[in-house]
Amino acid sequence: MRAIQRFEVSLKAFIVRDGRALFVREADSGYWELPGGRIDIGEEWDPHAAILAREILEELGPGVTVRFGVEAVSWTRQRPSDGAFLFLLARVGHIEAGEPVLSDEHTEMAWLTREEAALLSYPSASGYRDAVAALWRLVT
Repeated sequence: MRAIQRFEVSLKAFIVRDGRALFVREADSGYWELPGGRIDIGEEWDPHAAILAREILEELGPGVTVRFGVEAVSWTRQRPSDGAFLFLLARVGHIEAGEPVLSDEHTEMAWLTREEAALLSYPSASGYRDAVAALWRLVT
């Protein structure tokens, strides 16, 4: 019998404004990533948009409202702290109101162009770089 990989599932937001996308730097690893996070226990049947809205509230503050389209990109990442595998799904979004505020989960945030985002330090055991390139293709 073959072994089946177990994944945590994380929903991410590729938030675009004026030709730039929002990136945040993880406090624990120092890697850059997209805002968002894992589906919590009890949220298994919740709409992904509601889960992503909760994550945006937690990570970017209560004053930010993001409108998401149906466009999405998926990839895999291995968490450096414990080796767990994450399946990530990012949706393209646009800010409707508010200005993001950095949470304690991250040490830095930046609105970056496609070229600037290509230079970031992403987790090495991940498909982040290719996923971000695919997300840029969706918005151009």
